[in-house]
Amino acid sequence: MSKAQELPRGLQYRGKNIVAVFALTDGSIERRSLGQKSIPDAEAELILFKQAVRNGSYQKRQKKQKAPKATPAAAEVPVLVRDLWAGYIQNYVNEGGRDRGRQQIAWDNLEPTFGAVPVMDVTTGLCRDYIGKRQAQKISNGTVNRELSVLKAMFSDGTESTTAGARPLVDRMPTWPKKLKEGAPRKRFLTDEEHTRFMQHAKFWLRAFLETDYTFGFRKSELLNLRRNQVDLDERVIRLEALDTKTGEARTVAMTERVFQYLDIMCTNKKPDAFVFTRENGDHVCDMRDDWQAAAVKAGLGMFTTAKGKNGEYEKYQGINPHDLRRSACRNAKRRGVSDRLIMEQGGWTGYSTMQRYNITDEADLKDAAKKIENGRKVVFVDPQLNDPNFTATASKPN
Repeated sequence: MSKAQELPRGLQYRGKNIVAVFALTDGSIERRSLGQKSIPDAEAELILFKQAVRNGSYQKRQKKQKAPKATPAAAEVPVLVRDLWAGYIQNYVNEGGRDRGRQQIAWDNLEPTFGAVPVMDVTTGLCRDYIGKRQAQKISNGTVNRELSVLKAMFSDGTESTTAGARPLVDRMPTWPKKLKEGAPRKRFLTDEEHTRFMQHAKFWLRAFLETDYTFGFRKSELLNLRRNQVDLDERVIRLEALDTKTGEARTVAMTERVFQYLDIMCTNKKPDAFVFTRENGDHVCDMRDDWQAAAVKAGLGMFTTAKGKNGEYEKYQGINPHDLRRSACRNAKRRGVSDRLIMEQGGWTGYSTMQRYNITDEADLKDAAKKIENGRKVVFVDPQLNDPNFTATASKPN
């Protein structure tokens, strides 16, 4: 007996599936696949279909719509590396990035090599060509590493879609070359004597800057952007808001007497939102290089040498720089018994290992450590031979 003869009226087999067959009110025949159901279940569902037809609630099966014929897509315009820059720098600023100027300088150097290249065509080889070009220009490995870090960040930012459903600008990350080996980090710091000598040759606003930074180790931008309402002369504290710091964390420090004296004068007759560090004519100090370098040279802490640049020879400054004050403050606080936690809070270091890189050790520290070790011994063996002028540890060899 065939499968069709085994089923009740109105049910049919289609392969292994059962199909319900019934008439609609217009006389047309409807067929609905029920899948691999048992015969009783299929009969029950057929009855429900027929009842729905009688009471007018049946929804006719919709025919599948044919997909429209695919038309040849227009050739996609390739995304160039320069197309990543605007979105990246905007996101960088929105997320609290503080070094937009440095980012722009890096891109200005990257753009001639990478700007017109499609993102899909950026390769390890192209990056190595860029490295070779920059090294031929006598650019330090550290600078090249930071420039390529900006390029990597642009690609990483481009992998994220800014609009729901939109395709990201970057769908493949290149294999980046390994970072170049960089030179040893700078270890320069100011001694108290050097700091005093520097102060003697500096303008008053710069002396206020030097005293504050030598004490607390703020970043240059944190001080130059300090405003009158962040200096509480009554409580004698400086308050840096989260938006004013590189790490995005607010900080408060208590002023020493000398810092208070300088900032008290710098804040005189200034409105709450006025900058603290201004020149004698009231202009905000945005670029301190000229005054800094002039004072450093007079103090014997810097010098000008003749160097060659793109536009010919120029006078290049070499010597103490503002970031050296940050090392000095960390080093001084550490040696004067301030706890690591407080040093990190005052200077804005988020990691102990980072802070320790600023805690520079010199020969005087090593000698002082040796004295402390020696003076701390309770019992010492008195060796008579140490004071015997005729004693030698090694016998002389015969000729």
